[in-house]
Amino acid sequence: MKVLLLILTLYLASGPGDCVEVTGYTGGRVLINCKYDHTRYMNHTKYFCKISRGKCTDKILSKMQNTSDHERRVFFVDETLPGLFSVLIKNVSAQDGGTYGCGVEDAAVKPTDVTLQVKEDPCCGKTLTQEAHPGDTVTFTCEYPQESKDLSKYVYKATEHSYSVVIHALGLSTQNGRFSLFDHPEENLFNVSISDVTEEDGGVYLCGVQEQKQGDLTSYYSLFNEIQLQVTASSITTIIIVGVCVALLLIGGSALIVYKLTHKKTQDSASSSSNRRNTVNSDDVPHTPFYEEIPDIRATSTVYATTQDPGPHTAANRSAHPPTAPPVKDIYSMARLSHSAAESSAEYATVDLTT
Repeated sequence: MKVLLLILTLYLASGPGDCVEVTGYTGGRVLINCKYDHTRYMNHTKYFCKISRGKCTDKILSKMQNTSDHERRVFFVDETLPGLFSVLIKNVSAQDGGTYGCGVEDAAVKPTDVTLQVKEDPCCGKTLTQEAHPGDTVTFTCEYPQESKDLSKYVYKATEHSYSVVIHALGLSTQNGRFSLFDHPEENLFNVSISDVTEEDGGVYLCGVQEQKQGDLTSYYSLFNEIQLQVTASSITTIIIVGVCVALLLIGGSALIVYKLTHKKTQDSASSSSNRRNTVNSDDVPHTPFYEEIPDIRATSTVYATTQDPGPHTAANRSAHPPTAPPVKDIYSMARLSHSAAESSAEYATVDLTT
């Protein structure tokens, strides 16, 4: 009797093992929640495994998970609530059906049994691409199986191993900020709209439903389709940017051309001025008289002879007959005549030099 009481006490202390039934769809994803005692086992390693012949196989551990392994189909999702950890199975296939166990690494704690049933439906397993520009309002459609029309509709945004709820609704419509959801059960689909789209809205969205089978202690999420939202700059913005760049290039080119022309004109003007200064007519050069006194034995009178410059030296003359001596100046020759003192009046003779 004491042995039976001890077994019952240990069983109650460990808590009864939960049993969860989950339905997934081929090509979709399923998010399974597992409960644990957060106060006692917060720092314990969590695990998830497939039960085969009563043994836990293909076990994955929360502390051993490589978050950079994008090829893994089964992995832990960051905890969002104390006492609840989640495991995601993506790209569900028929081979994934069966029984799984999840719990904490403690022999005294019984695991939670999870039974996964895999179904096929033409609505599910799709990957859709949606494009939008900043400021637009984008709407995408999420289909779901007929049997899910009365369930709560959910939209998740996935980033690495973090899944966050964007919007959910139990009724026909709801709004959460810029996100709106409108359910159309007669068509087995719901629409999700995002107004005033930003670049941060780009990414992967998952559409699905939340389901909790009767008698289950925890719920799960069956995610049917994936929407990849790509937010790129609008064509108008691109055209404006290109136009501004072209205008700046034209302005810069024009300024450079004007500068070069102005600079060349300034250089030509300076060169012309220098040439004019270097080609000044020799007539402009002041003539300094040169006097030479010529004695005349006949008298004491003085005769002055004036020589005349043969003419201006043009550039042609200088080129043909380059000067070998300074320019010819006016030369005055004084001749002393042998006349008497009475006849000593000055006489001037002008001599025209033709040299």
